[in-house]
Amino acid sequence: MLRKVTGAAVVLWMSVLPLQAAQAAMEITAGWTRQTVPGTTVAVGYFVVKNTGTRTRELLKITSPLSSGITLHQSSVDAQGVSRMWPIGKLEVEPGQTVTFAPNGKHLMLAGLTQPLRVGQRVAVTLVFQDEAPVTVELTVRPLVEEAAPSMDHLHHDHP
Repeated sequence: MLRKVTGAAVVLWMSVLPLQAAQAAMEITAGWTRQTVPGTTVAVGYFVVKNTGTRTRELLKITSPLSSGITLHQSSVDAQGVSRMWPIGKLEVEPGQTVTFAPNGKHLMLAGLTQPLRVGQRVAVTLVFQDEAPVTVELTVRPLVEEAAPSMDHLHHDHP
């Protein structure tokens, strides 16, 4: 009887190993979003995702407790300065590939926000990839408009 339990435990342990290896395949870093203005129920989300595994992973679902629905979008600005945005139907990340979600590129659209986003707040977003355990990233809320560095015109020097 002890031998059967030990054998079963080894089989169970060995069957968990591939799942644990798969869980570590997707790395999500550098998450951020922008604060929202009063009355706005939509926000964007940015981050970097890297597939450190050996198989292609498809993004199946994205959720957040602060949003009723999240979709993937792509945006671009043409030579005339016209911005366009369209939904992305599917995202696959190849082994070794890094995909950056950034302004004027791929991004999340968080719709139906349950509260305004304030600077410094962290918004949890969970991504579910094919054959992966869910991965949660925190999006740090940044100001709507980033403060620019002071220009040289504003620096004053007293010279004798």
